[in-house]
Amino acid sequence: MPKSLTPSVRRQIAEFDPLSADGPSVSEFCQRLGISRPSFYNIRRRFLQEGNKALNPRSSAPKNPVRTFDQNTTNIVLRIRTRLEKEGWDSGPKSIWFAGIDTGEFGQPVPSVATIARILSAAGAVKANPRKRPRTAWPRFARSAAMEMWQLDALEYRLADETGTKVTIYQLLDDSTRFDVGTRCCPDPENGTDAIATLRAAFTDHGVPRELLSDNGRAFNQARHGIVSGTERFLADHGCLGISGRGYHPQTQGKNEPSHQTLRRFLEANAPASLEGLTTLIADFRNYYNYRRRHQALPGAMTPGQAWEAAEHRPSDRTPISHKELQARADSYRDKTLAQRAAAAPDGDIQDLTRATPAAPETEPRVPTGGRLRDAAADLIVVTRGNPQIYFQGLKIMIPSNLAGTYQMISTENDYSMFDTTTGIESIYFPLPIRPAVTRHIFPLWQVSGARVRDQKPDWTDKQRTYMKKNNPEES
Repeated sequence: MPKSLTPSVRRQIAEFDPLSADGPSVSEFCQRLGISRPSFYNIRRRFLQEGNKALNPRSSAPKNPVRTFDQNTTNIVLRIRTRLEKEGWDSGPKSIWFAGIDTGEFGQPVPSVATIARILSAAGAVKANPRKRPRTAWPRFARSAAMEMWQLDALEYRLADETGTKVTIYQLLDDSTRFDVGTRCCPDPENGTDAIATLRAAFTDHGVPRELLSDNGRAFNQARHGIVSGTERFLADHGCLGISGRGYHPQTQGKNEPSHQTLRRFLEANAPASLEGLTTLIADFRNYYNYRRRHQALPGAMTPGQAWEAAEHRPSDRTPISHKELQARADSYRDKTLAQRAAAAPDGDIQDLTRATPAAPETEPRVPTGGRLRDAAADLIVVTRGNPQIYFQGLKIMIPSNLAGTYQMISTENDYSMFDTTTGIESIYFPLPIRPAVTRHIFPLWQVSGARVRDQKPDWTDKQRTYMKKNNPEES
Protein backbone atom coordinates (compact mmCIF):
# COMPACT_ATOMS: atom_id res chain seq x y z
CA MET A 1 0.00 0.00 0.00
CA PRO A 2 1.48 3.42 -0.92
CA LYS A 3 2.34 5.74 1.95
CA SER A 4 -0.13 8.59 2.52
CA LEU A 5 1.04 12.14 1.87
CA THR A 6 1.82 14.27 4.93
CA PRO A 7 -0.41 17.25 5.84
CA SER A 8 2.38 19.68 4.89
CA VAL A 9 2.66 18.22 1.39
CA ARG A 10 -1.11 18.31 1.02
CA ARG A 11 -1.07 21.99 2.13
CA GLN A 12 1.53 22.81 -0.55
CA ILE A 13 -0.64 21.12 -3.19
CA ALA A 14 -3.74 23.03 -2.06
CA GLU A 15 -1.91 26.39 -2.09
CA PHE A 16 -0.01 25.87 -5.36
CA ASP A 17 -0.85 28.43 -8.05
CA PRO A 18 -0.34 26.93 -11.53
CA LEU A 19 -0.95 30.36 -13.13
CA SER A 20 1.98 32.06 -11.40
CA ALA A 21 4.33 33.61 -13.95
CA ASP A 22 7.51 32.69 -12.08
CA GLY A 23 6.29 29.39 -10.66
CA PRO A 24 6.90 25.87 -11.96
CA SER A 25 4.47 23.99 -14.14
CA VAL A 26 2.19 21.33 -12.67
CA SER A 27 4.44 18.57 -13.98
CA GLU A 28 7.55 20.18 -12.51
CA PHE A 29 5.78 20.76 -9.19
CA CYS A 30 4.67 17.11 -9.01
CA GLN A 31 8.15 15.91 -9.91
CA ARG A 32 9.64 18.09 -7.17
CA LEU A 33 7.28 16.59 -4.54
CA GLY A 34 7.55 13.05 -5.91
CA ILE A 35 3.83 12.64 -6.59
CA SER A 36 1.76 11.81 -9.66
CA ARG A 37 -0.43 14.28 -11.53
CA PRO A 38 -3.65 12.29 -10.71
CA SER A 39 -2.78 12.53 -6.97
CA PHE A 40 -2.20 16.28 -7.37
CA TYR A 41 -5.62 16.87 -8.96
CA ASN A 42 -7.44 14.48 -6.58
CA ILE A 43 -6.17 16.33 -3.52
CA ARG A 44 -6.99 19.76 -4.98
CA ARG A 45 -10.49 18.59 -5.92
CA ARG A 46 -11.04 17.20 -2.44
CA PHE A 47 -9.75 20.45 -0.87
CA LEU A 48 -12.31 22.46 -2.84
CA GLN A 49 -15.10 20.13 -1.65
CA GLU A 50 -14.09 19.44 1.95
CA GLY A 51 -11.72 22.26 2.94
CA ASN A 52 -9.08 21.45 5.58
CA LYS A 53 -10.35 17.83 5.85
CA ALA A 54 -8.39 17.17 2.70
CA LEU A 55 -5.14 17.72 4.66
CA ASN A 56 -5.61 14.27 6.23
CA PRO A 57 -6.12 10.94 4.41
CA ARG A 58 -9.54 9.32 4.49
CA SER A 59 -10.12 6.49 6.93
CA SER A 60 -9.21 3.06 5.54
CA ALA A 61 -11.60 1.27 7.90
CA PRO A 62 -14.18 -0.91 6.07
CA LYS A 63 -17.61 0.67 5.65
CA ASN A 64 -19.29 -2.60 6.65
CA PRO A 65 -17.19 -4.30 9.33
CA VAL A 66 -17.44 -8.10 9.58
CA ARG A 67 -20.10 -9.20 12.05
CA THR A 68 -19.34 -11.91 14.57
CA PHE A 69 -22.19 -14.41 14.90
CA ASP A 70 -22.78 -16.51 17.98
CA GLN A 71 -22.81 -20.29 18.28
CA ASN A 72 -26.57 -20.33 17.73
CA THR A 73 -26.11 -19.12 14.14
CA THR A 74 -23.50 -21.83 13.55
CA ASN A 75 -25.92 -24.45 14.87
CA ILE A 76 -28.68 -23.20 12.57
CA VAL A 77 -26.40 -23.29 9.51
CA LEU A 78 -25.22 -26.84 10.26
CA ARG A 79 -28.79 -27.99 10.99
CA ILE A 80 -30.06 -26.65 7.66
CA ARG A 81 -27.15 -28.26 5.82
CA THR A 82 -27.79 -31.63 7.45
CA ARG A 83 -31.49 -31.45 6.58
CA LEU A 84 -30.83 -30.54 2.94
CA GLU A 85 -28.28 -33.33 2.54
CA LYS A 86 -30.63 -35.88 4.11
CA GLU A 87 -33.43 -34.88 1.74
CA GLY A 88 -31.07 -35.01 -1.27
CA TRP A 89 -31.00 -31.30 -2.15
CA ASP A 90 -28.12 -28.88 -2.78
CA SER A 91 -26.44 -27.95 0.48
CA GLY A 92 -23.92 -25.25 -0.47
CA PRO A 93 -23.71 -21.82 1.22
CA LYS A 94 -26.17 -20.14 -1.15
CA SER A 95 -28.68 -23.01 -0.89
CA ILE A 96 -28.45 -22.83 2.92
CA TRP A 97 -28.95 -19.06 2.77
CA PHE A 98 -32.11 -19.41 0.67
CA ALA A 99 -33.46 -22.22 2.87
CA GLY A 100 -32.84 -20.24 6.07
CA ILE A 101 -34.66 -17.20 4.67
CA ASP A 102 -37.58 -19.20 3.21
CA THR A 103 -38.18 -21.09 6.49
CA GLY A 104 -37.53 -18.09 8.74
CA GLU A 105 -34.84 -19.95 10.70
CA PHE A 106 -32.35 -17.09 10.43
CA GLY A 107 -32.95 -14.20 12.78
CA GLN A 108 -31.79 -10.63 12.31
CA PRO A 109 -29.27 -9.84 11.05
CA VAL A 110 -29.27 -12.59 8.41
CA PRO A 111 -25.78 -14.01 7.85
CA SER A 112 -24.39 -13.47 4.37
CA VAL A 113 -23.49 -16.26 1.96
CA ALA A 114 -19.80 -15.57 2.63
CA THR A 115 -20.39 -15.84 6.41
CA ILE A 116 -22.17 -19.18 5.92
CA ALA A 117 -19.22 -20.38 3.82
CA ARG A 118 -16.82 -19.40 6.61
CA ILE A 119 -18.96 -21.21 9.20
CA LEU A 120 -18.99 -24.38 7.07
CA SER A 121 -15.24 -24.18 6.52
CA ALA A 122 -14.54 -23.71 10.24
CA ALA A 123 -16.77 -26.68 11.05
CA GLY A 124 -15.01 -28.89 8.46
CA ALA A 125 -18.26 -29.31 6.55
CA VAL A 126 -16.93 -28.28 3.13
CA LYS A 127 -16.58 -30.83 0.36
CA ALA A 128 -13.52 -30.02 -1.73
CA ASN A 129 -14.41 -29.83 -5.41
CA PRO A 130 -11.33 -28.69 -7.34
CA ARG A 131 -12.94 -29.59 -10.68
CA LYS A 132 -15.59 -26.91 -10.34
CA ARG A 133 -14.96 -23.86 -12.47
CA PRO A 134 -16.12 -20.38 -11.40
CA ARG A 135 -19.56 -19.42 -12.67
CA THR A 136 -18.06 -16.54 -14.67
CA ALA A 137 -16.30 -19.15 -16.81
CA TRP A 138 -19.65 -20.56 -17.99
CA PRO A 139 -21.35 -18.53 -20.72
CA ARG A 140 -25.12 -18.83 -20.23
CA PHE A 141 -27.22 -19.39 -23.31
CA ALA A 142 -31.00 -19.75 -23.17
CA ARG A 143 -34.06 -18.90 -25.22
CA SER A 144 -35.64 -15.57 -24.35
CA ALA A 145 -39.19 -16.86 -23.77
CA ALA A 146 -40.86 -19.92 -22.33
CA MET A 147 -42.15 -22.57 -24.77
CA GLU A 148 -39.67 -21.52 -27.46
CA MET A 149 -37.67 -24.68 -26.84
CA TRP A 150 -37.78 -27.70 -24.53
CA GLN A 151 -34.91 -30.06 -23.80
CA LEU A 152 -35.41 -33.83 -23.61
CA ASP A 153 -32.85 -36.30 -22.34
CA ALA A 154 -32.92 -39.78 -20.82
CA LEU A 155 -30.87 -41.19 -17.97
CA GLU A 156 -30.45 -44.69 -16.66
CA TYR A 157 -31.29 -45.37 -12.99
CA ARG A 158 -31.03 -48.48 -10.80
CA LEU A 159 -33.78 -49.18 -8.29
CA ALA A 160 -32.82 -50.05 -4.72
CA ASP A 161 -34.25 -53.57 -4.98
CA GLU A 162 -32.38 -56.84 -4.62
CA THR A 163 -31.38 -57.08 -8.27
CA GLY A 164 -30.75 -53.37 -8.92
CA THR A 165 -33.33 -53.22 -11.71
CA LYS A 166 -32.51 -50.68 -14.41
CA VAL A 167 -35.17 -48.19 -15.48
CA THR A 168 -35.14 -45.13 -17.73
CA ILE A 169 -36.02 -41.60 -16.65
CA TYR A 170 -36.99 -39.06 -19.32
CA GLN A 171 -36.27 -35.53 -18.10
CA LEU A 172 -38.12 -32.79 -19.97
CA LEU A 173 -37.31 -29.13 -19.17
CA ASP A 174 -38.17 -25.73 -20.63
CA ASP A 175 -34.94 -24.17 -21.87
CA SER A 176 -35.66 -20.57 -20.84
CA THR A 177 -37.15 -21.05 -17.36
CA ARG A 178 -35.75 -24.53 -16.49
CA PHE A 179 -39.34 -25.49 -15.58
CA ASP A 180 -39.85 -29.26 -15.41
CA VAL A 181 -42.73 -29.85 -17.83
CA GLY A 182 -42.95 -33.63 -17.69
CA THR A 183 -40.19 -35.80 -16.20
CA ARG A 184 -41.37 -39.42 -15.96
CA CYS A 185 -39.94 -42.93 -15.63
CA CYS A 186 -40.42 -46.09 -17.70
CA PRO A 187 -39.36 -49.71 -17.14
CA ASP A 188 -37.90 -50.30 -20.62
CA PRO A 189 -34.59 -49.17 -22.11
CA GLU A 190 -34.48 -45.83 -23.89
CA ASN A 191 -36.84 -46.03 -26.87
CA GLY A 192 -38.99 -43.87 -29.12
CA THR A 193 -42.34 -45.16 -27.86
CA ASP A 194 -41.71 -44.05 -24.27
CA ALA A 195 -40.18 -40.77 -25.47
CA ILE A 196 -43.33 -40.03 -27.48
CA ALA A 197 -45.55 -40.95 -24.50
CA THR A 198 -43.55 -38.50 -22.33
CA LEU A 199 -43.95 -35.74 -24.90
CA ARG A 200 -47.66 -36.42 -25.45
CA ALA A 201 -48.38 -36.10 -21.72
CA ALA A 202 -46.40 -32.83 -21.50
CA PHE A 203 -48.18 -31.43 -24.58
CA THR A 204 -51.52 -32.16 -22.92
CA ASP A 205 -50.51 -30.37 -19.70
CA HIS A 206 -48.60 -27.37 -21.05
CA GLY A 207 -49.04 -27.08 -24.81
CA VAL A 208 -46.60 -27.59 -27.68
CA PRO A 209 -43.22 -25.80 -27.83
CA ARG A 210 -41.75 -24.48 -31.04
CA GLU A 211 -38.66 -26.71 -30.89
CA LEU A 212 -37.40 -29.72 -28.96
CA LEU A 213 -33.65 -30.14 -28.38
CA SER A 214 -32.30 -33.65 -27.78
CA ASP A 215 -29.19 -35.69 -28.44
CA ASN A 216 -28.67 -37.82 -31.54
CA GLY A 217 -29.87 -41.07 -29.95
CA ARG A 218 -32.07 -43.51 -31.83
CA ALA A 219 -35.00 -42.78 -29.53
CA PHE A 220 -34.99 -39.04 -30.21
CA ASN A 221 -33.38 -37.52 -33.29
CA GLN A 222 -31.51 -39.25 -36.12
CA ALA A 223 -31.54 -36.43 -38.67
CA ARG A 224 -27.74 -36.09 -38.50
CA HIS A 225 -27.53 -39.76 -39.50
CA GLY A 226 -29.74 -39.15 -42.55
CA ILE A 227 -32.82 -40.76 -40.96
CA VAL A 228 -36.16 -39.36 -39.77
CA SER A 229 -37.14 -41.03 -36.51
CA GLY A 230 -40.63 -41.71 -35.22
CA THR A 231 -40.16 -39.10 -32.51
CA GLU A 232 -39.32 -36.43 -35.09
CA ARG A 233 -42.43 -37.31 -37.09
CA PHE A 234 -44.59 -37.14 -33.95
CA LEU A 235 -43.19 -33.69 -33.15
CA ALA A 236 -43.70 -32.48 -36.73
CA ASP A 237 -47.35 -33.60 -36.69
CA HIS A 238 -47.90 -31.34 -33.67
CA GLY A 239 -46.06 -28.35 -35.17
CA CYS A 240 -42.82 -28.77 -33.20
CA LEU A 241 -39.42 -29.01 -34.88
CA GLY A 242 -37.02 -31.58 -33.43
CA ILE A 243 -33.41 -30.36 -33.35
CA SER A 244 -30.24 -31.94 -32.00
CA GLY A 245 -26.74 -30.94 -30.99
CA ARG A 246 -23.77 -31.45 -33.25
CA GLY A 247 -22.27 -34.92 -33.00
CA TYR A 248 -19.48 -35.39 -30.46
CA HIS A 249 -20.32 -32.01 -28.93
CA PRO A 250 -21.91 -32.77 -25.52
CA GLN A 251 -21.79 -29.13 -24.41
CA THR A 252 -24.98 -28.43 -26.40
CA GLN A 253 -26.96 -30.58 -23.98
CA GLY A 254 -24.74 -29.51 -21.08
CA LYS A 255 -27.51 -27.70 -19.20
CA ASN A 256 -29.38 -30.98 -18.77
CA GLU A 257 -26.50 -32.64 -16.93
CA PRO A 258 -26.72 -30.47 -13.75
CA SER A 259 -30.47 -31.24 -13.70
CA HIS A 260 -29.64 -34.95 -13.90
CA GLN A 261 -27.29 -34.52 -10.93
CA THR A 262 -29.98 -32.79 -8.88
CA LEU A 263 -32.49 -35.54 -9.67
CA ARG A 264 -30.04 -38.37 -8.97
CA ARG A 265 -29.00 -36.85 -5.64
CA PHE A 266 -32.66 -36.62 -4.57
CA LEU A 267 -33.43 -40.18 -5.63
CA GLU A 268 -30.33 -41.64 -3.98
CA ALA A 269 -31.29 -39.94 -0.71
CA ASN A 270 -34.72 -41.63 -0.84
CA ALA A 271 -33.71 -44.96 -2.50
CA PRO A 272 -36.90 -46.07 -4.30
CA ALA A 273 -37.21 -49.86 -4.53
CA SER A 274 -40.01 -50.08 -7.09
CA LEU A 275 -41.19 -48.32 -10.23
CA GLU A 276 -44.29 -47.11 -8.38
CA GLY A 277 -42.16 -45.64 -5.61
CA LEU A 278 -39.90 -43.98 -8.19
CA THR A 279 -42.96 -42.47 -9.93
CA THR A 280 -44.16 -40.99 -6.63
CA LEU A 281 -40.71 -39.58 -5.84
CA ILE A 282 -40.41 -37.98 -9.27
CA ALA A 283 -43.76 -36.25 -8.70
CA ASP A 284 -42.47 -34.95 -5.34
CA PHE A 285 -39.22 -33.89 -6.99
CA ARG A 286 -41.01 -31.93 -9.72
CA ASN A 287 -43.14 -30.08 -7.18
CA TYR A 288 -40.16 -29.10 -5.00
CA TYR A 289 -37.87 -28.38 -7.97
CA ASN A 290 -40.43 -26.19 -9.74
CA TYR A 291 -41.93 -24.27 -6.83
CA ARG A 292 -39.59 -24.36 -3.82
CA ARG A 293 -35.99 -24.82 -4.93
CA ARG A 294 -34.28 -21.56 -5.96
CA HIS A 295 -32.46 -21.91 -9.28
CA GLN A 296 -29.22 -19.97 -9.09
CA ALA A 297 -28.96 -19.66 -12.90
CA LEU A 298 -32.25 -17.75 -13.13
CA PRO A 299 -32.50 -13.96 -12.63
CA GLY A 300 -32.87 -13.16 -8.95
CA ALA A 301 -32.47 -16.85 -8.11
CA MET A 302 -36.17 -17.43 -8.76
CA THR A 303 -37.73 -20.85 -8.68
CA PRO A 304 -38.45 -22.33 -12.13
CA GLY A 305 -42.16 -21.99 -11.35
CA GLN A 306 -41.80 -18.25 -10.71
CA ALA A 307 -39.81 -17.86 -13.93
CA TRP A 308 -42.43 -19.88 -15.83
CA GLU A 309 -45.25 -17.65 -14.58
CA ALA A 310 -43.34 -14.41 -15.19
CA ALA A 311 -41.94 -15.24 -18.64
CA GLU A 312 -43.56 -14.52 -21.96
CA HIS A 313 -44.83 -17.73 -23.55
CA ARG A 314 -44.26 -18.32 -27.26
CA PRO A 315 -45.65 -21.78 -28.03
CA SER A 316 -46.00 -23.38 -31.43
CA ASP A 317 -49.03 -22.50 -33.53
CA ARG A 318 -49.39 -26.29 -34.06
CA THR A 319 -49.14 -26.04 -37.84
CA PRO A 320 -47.88 -29.49 -38.92
CA ILE A 321 -44.43 -29.68 -40.46
CA SER A 322 -44.20 -31.70 -43.67
CA HIS A 323 -42.41 -35.04 -43.37
CA LYS A 324 -40.81 -34.26 -46.73
CA GLU A 325 -39.17 -31.22 -45.13
CA LEU A 326 -37.80 -33.44 -42.35
CA GLN A 327 -36.42 -35.91 -44.88
CA ALA A 328 -34.85 -33.12 -46.91
CA ARG A 329 -33.10 -31.86 -43.80
CA ALA A 330 -31.87 -35.38 -42.99
CA ASP A 331 -30.66 -35.82 -46.57
CA SER A 332 -28.78 -32.53 -46.33
CA TYR A 333 -26.97 -33.72 -43.20
CA ARG A 334 -26.17 -37.03 -44.89
CA ASP A 335 -24.86 -35.39 -48.08
CA LYS A 336 -22.68 -33.03 -46.06
CA THR A 337 -21.22 -35.93 -44.09
CA LEU A 338 -20.55 -37.97 -47.23
CA ALA A 339 -18.91 -34.97 -48.91
CA GLN A 340 -16.61 -34.45 -45.92
CA ARG A 341 -15.65 -38.13 -45.90
CA ALA A 342 -15.10 -38.16 -49.63
CA ALA A 343 -12.84 -35.11 -49.42
CA ALA A 344 -10.72 -36.86 -46.81
CA ALA A 345 -10.69 -40.29 -48.50
CA PRO A 346 -8.52 -41.60 -51.35
CA ASP A 347 -10.05 -41.29 -54.81
CA GLY A 348 -10.72 -45.00 -55.01
CA ASP A 349 -12.86 -44.98 -51.89
CA ILE A 350 -15.33 -42.27 -52.92
CA GLN A 351 -17.70 -44.72 -54.62
CA ASP A 352 -17.75 -46.89 -51.51
CA LEU A 353 -18.76 -43.88 -49.41
CA THR A 354 -21.72 -43.09 -51.64
CA ARG A 355 -23.11 -46.55 -50.86
CA ALA A 356 -23.18 -45.75 -47.15
CA THR A 357 -26.68 -44.25 -47.31
CA PRO A 358 -28.62 -45.24 -44.17
CA ALA A 359 -31.55 -47.58 -44.46
CA ALA A 360 -35.08 -46.23 -44.23
CA PRO A 361 -36.47 -46.05 -40.70
CA GLU A 362 -39.15 -48.32 -39.35
CA THR A 363 -42.72 -47.04 -39.49
CA GLU A 364 -43.07 -47.22 -35.70
CA PRO A 365 -40.27 -47.02 -33.14
CA ARG A 366 -39.35 -50.44 -31.84
CA VAL A 367 -39.34 -51.08 -28.09
CA PRO A 368 -36.46 -53.32 -26.96
CA THR A 369 -37.62 -56.46 -25.18
CA GLY A 370 -36.34 -58.09 -22.04
CA GLY A 371 -36.62 -55.07 -19.74
CA ARG A 372 -32.82 -54.63 -19.37
CA LEU A 373 -30.83 -51.68 -20.57
CA ARG A 374 -27.93 -52.19 -22.90
CA ASP A 375 -24.38 -52.17 -21.57
CA ALA A 376 -22.36 -48.97 -21.67
CA ALA A 377 -21.21 -47.86 -25.11
CA ALA A 378 -17.68 -48.66 -26.15
CA ASP A 379 -16.73 -45.00 -26.16
CA LEU A 380 -17.64 -44.54 -22.48
CA ILE A 381 -14.64 -44.76 -20.15
CA VAL A 382 -14.83 -45.07 -16.37
CA VAL A 383 -11.75 -43.95 -14.41
CA THR A 384 -11.52 -44.75 -10.70
CA ARG A 385 -9.28 -43.20 -8.06
CA GLY A 386 -7.83 -46.63 -7.28
CA ASN A 387 -6.83 -47.16 -10.91
CA PRO A 388 -6.35 -43.73 -12.54
CA GLN A 389 -5.26 -44.78 -16.02
CA ILE A 390 -6.58 -45.09 -19.58
CA TYR A 391 -5.73 -47.58 -22.32
CA PHE A 392 -5.04 -46.60 -25.91
CA GLN A 393 -3.50 -48.64 -28.75
CA GLY A 394 -1.98 -51.14 -26.32
CA LEU A 395 -0.48 -48.43 -24.13
CA LYS A 396 -1.34 -47.74 -20.50
CA ILE A 397 -1.37 -44.02 -19.69
CA MET A 398 -1.47 -42.82 -16.08
CA ILE A 399 -3.61 -39.72 -15.38
CA PRO A 400 -4.14 -37.59 -12.23
CA SER A 401 -6.36 -39.34 -9.66
CA ASN A 402 -8.56 -36.24 -9.28
CA LEU A 403 -9.90 -36.96 -12.80
CA ALA A 404 -11.81 -40.03 -11.60
CA GLY A 405 -15.22 -40.17 -13.28
CA THR A 406 -17.12 -41.29 -16.38
CA TYR A 407 -16.08 -39.91 -19.77
CA GLN A 408 -17.11 -39.99 -23.39
CA MET A 409 -14.10 -40.75 -25.56
CA ILE A 410 -13.79 -39.11 -28.98
CA SER A 411 -10.87 -40.13 -31.19
CA THR A 412 -10.03 -38.90 -34.69
CA GLU A 413 -6.97 -39.25 -36.87
CA ASN A 414 -5.39 -36.20 -35.24
CA ASP A 415 -6.87 -35.91 -31.72
CA TYR A 416 -7.89 -37.92 -28.67
CA SER A 417 -10.32 -36.28 -26.21
CA MET A 418 -12.32 -37.37 -23.18
CA PHE A 419 -15.39 -35.36 -22.13
CA ASP A 420 -16.96 -35.54 -18.66
CA THR A 421 -20.43 -37.08 -19.17
CA THR A 422 -21.79 -35.03 -16.25
CA THR A 423 -20.64 -31.54 -17.24
CA GLY A 424 -19.64 -31.97 -20.89
CA ILE A 425 -16.22 -30.44 -20.18
CA GLU A 426 -13.15 -31.67 -22.06
CA SER A 427 -11.04 -33.28 -19.32
CA ILE A 428 -8.19 -35.01 -21.19
CA TYR A 429 -6.65 -34.25 -24.57
CA PHE A 430 -3.56 -35.22 -26.53
CA PRO A 431 -2.70 -35.08 -30.24
CA LEU A 432 -2.28 -38.16 -32.39
CA PRO A 433 -0.20 -40.02 -33.27
CA ILE A 434 0.85 -40.39 -29.66
CA ARG A 435 4.48 -39.38 -29.11
CA PRO A 436 5.85 -39.93 -25.61
CA ALA A 437 9.46 -38.89 -25.41
CA VAL A 438 10.41 -42.37 -24.17
CA THR A 439 8.10 -45.08 -25.50
CA ARG A 440 7.15 -47.61 -22.84
CA HIS A 441 4.11 -49.80 -22.23
CA ILE A 442 3.07 -47.66 -19.27
CA PHE A 443 3.89 -43.99 -18.65
CA PRO A 444 2.27 -40.84 -17.18
CA LEU A 445 0.28 -38.54 -19.43
CA TRP A 446 2.63 -35.61 -18.85
CA GLN A 447 5.23 -37.47 -20.94
CA VAL A 448 3.00 -37.16 -24.03
CA SER A 449 3.77 -34.21 -26.30
CA GLY A 450 0.93 -31.68 -26.39
CA ALA A 451 -1.12 -33.37 -23.66
CA ARG A 452 -3.34 -31.33 -21.37
CA VAL A 453 -5.81 -32.11 -18.58
CA ARG A 454 -8.66 -30.28 -16.90
CA ASP A 455 -7.71 -28.17 -13.87
CA GLN A 456 -4.03 -28.70 -14.59
CA LYS A 457 -2.07 -28.60 -11.32
CA PRO A 458 1.18 -26.58 -11.13
CA ASP A 459 3.27 -29.65 -10.26
CA TRP A 460 1.80 -31.56 -13.23
CA THR A 461 2.66 -28.67 -15.53
CA ASP A 462 6.17 -28.41 -14.08
CA LYS A 463 6.79 -32.13 -14.63
CA GLN A 464 5.59 -31.86 -18.23
CA ARG A 465 7.70 -28.79 -18.94
CA THR A 466 10.85 -30.25 -17.34
CA TYR A 467 10.41 -33.60 -19.10
CA MET A 468 9.81 -32.06 -22.52
CA LYS A 469 12.73 -29.66 -22.11
CA LYS A 470 15.01 -32.59 -21.42
CA ASN A 471 13.71 -35.13 -23.94
CA ASN A 472 11.93 -33.07 -26.59
CA PRO A 473 13.56 -29.61 -26.64
CA GLU A 474 11.77 -28.70 -29.85
CA GLU A 475 8.38 -29.45 -28.23
CA SER A 476 9.05 -27.49 -25.06
